[in-house]
Amino acid sequence: MIYVGSFSKSLFPGLRLGYLVGPAPFIKEARALRATVLRHPPGHIQRTVSHYLSLGHYDALIRRMSRAYHDRRQVLHSALQDYGLTVAGQNTSGGSSIWVRTPDGTDTTALALALRADGVLVEPGAPFFAAKTPPSEYLRLAYSSIPETRIRDGVALIAAALARGG
Repeated sequence: MIYVGSFSKSLFPGLRLGYLVGPAPFIKEARALRATVLRHPPGHIQRTVSHYLSLGHYDALIRRMSRAYHDRRQVLHSALQDYGLTVAGQNTSGGSSIWVRTPDGTDTTALALALRADGVLVEPGAPFFAAKTPPSEYLRLAYSSIPETRIRDGVALIAAALARGG
């Protein structure tokens, strides 16, 4: 088994520092391959992240993020139910977004543009489908950067726009 991870999303995007966990022969080959592309990540960045990890700050950060994302997801899911919007697919307990199935015929690209004027950013689902003619009725609602107190109001605006015909 091989595990690949990065600190780019959990710490900050510009860090460009990741890690591999796996059998020693694989790690040896991966290091050799990396050396052909990049000598090594800057040592001061590696040492700083190592120190941060050793103090337990990263674990504490992950626990705080997990709680915050869980709470935001619960608020979003509850608001979607309250406003009669349909969660698409299986509801999971992780991640940072929820897929919504809007009524047949809804053009979620046009809906996204209309909602932007109200300060609500949603992601039309069509680009996520490989079909020649992807369905236009899906939205992806991310919640990782939205304060919990603003989620319900955003869902209310989405529901109002859909009630007006998208």
